[in-house]
Parts: sequence; C-alpha cells; structure tokens
Amino acid sequence: MRQPEEYIMTSATIDGIKRSNVCGDGYRIEGAVLKSYPFSKNETYLPYENCFMTFQARQPSNQIRIHIIKLDLNDIYGGTDCLDSLRFYKSVYITREDKLDSVECGQIGEAENFNIISPTGIVTVHFSTDGGNVNGLGFKLILTAFRYQNKIHPCDQNNDEFLCNNGDCISSLLLCDGIAHCLDGSDEIPNLSCISNIEESRINNNNNNKANHRAMIAKHQQWRGILIIAFLLIIFIVFVLFMAYFICRRCIDSPIPVPNNNNNRRRNYRTIVHSPLNGPRNSTTTTTTTTPQVVIQNEKNRKRLDNDDYNLL
Repeated sequence: MRQPEEYIMTSATIDGIKRSNVCGDGYRIEGAVLKSYPFSKNETYLPYENCFMTFQARQPSNQIRIHIIKLDLNDIYGGTDCLDSLRFYKSVYITREDKLDSVECGQIGEAENFNIISPTGIVTVHFSTDGGNVNGLGFKLILTAFRYQNKIHPCDQNNDEFLCNNGDCISSLLLCDGIAHCLDGSDEIPNLSCISNIEESRINNNNNNKANHRAMIAKHQQWRGILIIAFLLIIFIVFVLFMAYFICRRCIDSPIPVPNNNNNRRRNYRTIVHSPLNGPRNSTTTTTTTTPQVVIQNEKNRKRLDNDDYNLL
C-alpha cells in the first residue's frame, strides 16, 4: 500500500520531522494530509503558532478540495470569536479578497463531511494560536487535486487519471494510500481497481526481490572468479620466482675455470743448435743435415722451427 504525503503545520523545532514539511514553504501536490502538531488523542496543539503553507495542484486545470476530517480549536461564541484559527486562501496572498469561506475554529468531525473547494488550484493555509489557554486537539484535513470530467475532457486512464464513482477525476497515484480522496471513497479498498493494484504491487515486489537475488548471486560468482584468478596468478608468480632462484643458485655454486698463467711462464727451454759452425754438443749426434734447425723442448711437447723462426727468436 502506498503511503500518503503528510505535512505538519508548526513553527516549533521538532526532532524527527523534516523541516521541509513544516511551515514556510510551498508544494505541488496530487493529494496530501495536513495536520497540526501533535495531532493525537492525549495532547493539545501548541501555543504561539503562526504558520503559513501553500499548496498548488500539479495540473493547471485541476482544483483543490479541502476535506476537514477533524477540527478542534478554541472559540468563545460558537465560532464567531476565535482565539485560535485555521484560515484558507485561494492564492499565495493573504488578503481578504482571496479568503475562502470556512469555519475558522470550533469543533467539526468527519461525520459532518465538511469540504471547501479552491477553484484556482492553489490553497494557502494559515494556522495561528495565541499564548493563552490552549484547549483542543488541533486539526486534520485532506487536500486533493481533482477536476470534473465532461464529454470533451473525460478521465484519461492513459494519462494517470482515475474516475471516482461520483464523477471526479483524480490522479491514479492516490489509489490505495489509505486516504479517501474520492468523496465516496471509491479510490480505496474494497474497490476492485485498488485490489488489482495491490496484487500488481505484490507481483512487482516479488519480481524485484527475485531480480535482486539473481543480481546478488551473479555478483558473488563474479567475486569468486576474481579470487580464483588471483590465487592462480599468485601461484604462477611464486613458481617463476622459485625457478629464477634455482637457476641463479646453480650459476653461483658452479666453479668458473681460471687459466693458470704461471705454468705457461714456468717453461724449461733447452735449445740445441745444430750447425756446421758450432758442431754437435753431444758426440753421439750426427751432422748429416745441411739445414740448421732449432729444437725447443719442454716438459710436454716438442716443436721444430725453421731457421727463419730461429732468427726471430
């Protein structure tokens, strides 16, 4: 069930009430509930109130009906001399010309079916109390933007309008909000359209719940996939680091061969020169060769050099 728009008329600072819904502002409405503070069976309204609120219909062709459910304000002579008053005006200006004819104080109940109509589609409400003896529950009333249907402009359901049984056209947004905006109450239960709207709202709520559940499951699956990918990525990084460490460790542990230059330097050369001038150094050596040679012998190998290489040495 939809909740009706509710406004509270008070000049006092009250915790828990939005300041945008109290005195001093203007509002465009399809329908609303307006009451004094606090409107209850055990407390009276507050003294020293001087509150103005203006309401305007959303559709420029609509009027505003003021249906007084409860009025209980101080008076002296049956409503002719009001100590506390509730006045209505058909414009944003507080003038005598724009004042709507209404009972300003006293006692009015819902059974009296008291209604006031603003033909301009604008209502300014003025609530004032004195500082004397405040005695009364205050007031509660219903504001409804409506129009009379005719053959030229019938109620259009495609334009979010609802036809009351008494012939008034109101906004379909006012259906099933617990407040009778139609004078005959046809916009509320047990009206069949209201029941169908309730069933439709229940179906929409169920569909929304199912959609939210599917979205939540999809979100969980998405996060699960992200976590799995992150875990596999961590394992891969650890494996790469381990392999790099293993390869580098082998490179560090293997000895690098260093050439020993001392062995090359420490060579024992024995030169034997065979020539006709010097002759053999050993008596057993024959001198049958005519080409002089130099034999360089070390501990491991021998190498024969020609005479030209010898000259280079």
